[in-house]
Amino acid sequence: MDRETLWQAALGELEVSLSKANFTTWFRGTFVADATDSSVIVGVPNTFAQEWLKKKYHKQLIEALRKQMPNVTQVEYVVAQPGGVSIRRASGATERVDTMPEPARTASEPVNTSIQKHHTFDSYIVGPANRLAHAAAKAVATEPGSTRYNPLFIYGGVGLGKTHLMQAIGNEILRKNPKANILYAPCERFASEFIAALGKRNLEGFKRRYRTADVLLIDDIQFLSGKEGTQEEFFHTFNALHQDHRQVVVTSDSKPQEIPGLAERLSSRFAWGMVADIQSPDYETRIAILRSKCEEKQFPLEDDVIDYLSRTVQSNIRELEGTLNQLITHCELYQVQPSMDMVSKLLRDRNPSVKRNLDPDKVVKTVAGFFSVELVDLLGTRRHKELVYPRQIVMYLLRNELNYSFPRIGKELGGKDHTTIIHGCDKIQRELGRNEELKRELTLIKEQLYAIA
Repeated sequence: MDRETLWQAALGELEVSLSKANFTTWFRGTFVADATDSSVIVGVPNTFAQEWLKKKYHKQLIEALRKQMPNVTQVEYVVAQPGGVSIRRASGATERVDTMPEPARTASEPVNTSIQKHHTFDSYIVGPANRLAHAAAKAVATEPGSTRYNPLFIYGGVGLGKTHLMQAIGNEILRKNPKANILYAPCERFASEFIAALGKRNLEGFKRRYRTADVLLIDDIQFLSGKEGTQEEFFHTFNALHQDHRQVVVTSDSKPQEIPGLAERLSSRFAWGMVADIQSPDYETRIAILRSKCEEKQFPLEDDVIDYLSRTVQSNIRELEGTLNQLITHCELYQVQPSMDMVSKLLRDRNPSVKRNLDPDKVVKTVAGFFSVELVDLLGTRRHKELVYPRQIVMYLLRNELNYSFPRIGKELGGKDHTTIIHGCDKIQRELGRNEELKRELTLIKEQLYAIA
């Protein structure tokens, strides 16, 4: 297996288990610089990513790589670029590692490395769930900054194609005008660069970078929640661009007015232009996506296998594509043809988080049964310890497994205030970092949620 195939397969494993924000922030620009039967050297773009991957994702990375190369026992992280040969290790030593050279770039071609070139309108499957957002995105790409769709605000759950659609806008504009200054950034990057600029007293450089863009694409704007200083800076950035008739496109997991901790003056500005949602793809759209991906990857699947995958993986497009990538990698690695039995086993063994007809009622009933509490008590207002803890686990699962917004979770749990939901989700998230018993309980609960009858 070559380096690129190995790394794409490992990323496919990681993409299913991580949030889009974390996956995009920490794994963009990574690659396999070198590999043997027992060790892999991962190239990363900077020392910050190097340290973060070592501390936070080392175990997950080894597990993902072992699914492709079972004998891997060591993973190292080095600062390098795909076209370079000099690599800095964490210890400061330097080792020469041959990597694939990057294609030459013309002097006039802008550097927009954050935009994935394969995220185009041609590769975007349109269905009833995303038709409005797609039409608005096409209009923006045709006349950026000069339509009533400025800003364009696209919202929807995790893995439904918001980033693809946003980056398709950037790619289409660049196709027509290669000199256009397109700036794409996850909101977390905007925030971290702003904080870094403050620390280095280089705020003017930060402002030049963001306020001179022809088109600004900000992903997952909900991460501005509660960050008052960063919101203030984004407010002025937005105003500067909008007043200069430059296009702003943002994505979020919920409507502007439903983002907790977001200043009203920002949410009202997001509503100035077009607000379009993307829902989970219907069965026919999932079929079309799988067929398109199979054609793209030159990996034909029988109709019954495509039908099974489409009916089994219903929650989002990213998980659907990730499952297909796992299937392809498995077949190529073991040189076998896909069959219904093999696909069914692969889904159970390799992707236990597939959301098979998961709904809030099933989550609540499963948690209630696990902790031996009555449904009426779990959904009620009594604040006894034996009820608060499982209630917070329900909140956490609805947020992380079904990607529900905080207000929607509150509604599902009897009309609880969204601040209560935020507190409950944060409490479980914090405890997961230090409470092994909670980790075991969540694992057991998820096994019950996703058990195949």
